Amino acid sequence: MSALDRAYRRCQTPAQARHYARICAMNHNWVAAQLYEDVAEALEAAERLRAAIHPACSLCGGRGMLDDIECWLCSPPARF
Repeated sequence: MSALDRAYRRCQTPAQARHYARICAMNHNWVAAQLYEDVAEALEAAERLRAAIHPACSLCGGRGMLDDIECWLCSPPARF
């Protein structure tokens, strides 16, 4: 398994990838920081493509999330 595979497996959202990039940059691990930045860009591109193919919601584009916050227009109501 390559470092890129591990980065994709660890990061579910672009915000998570950018968080790991900041941590790596603070620890002066510039190679890993750049890898996580690239993963974040790839995840954002994938989300844009999904939104373009299946536009459902005018606010989030059918992703169900606004960055790390659930979309209040199309996400299901919370059950208590």
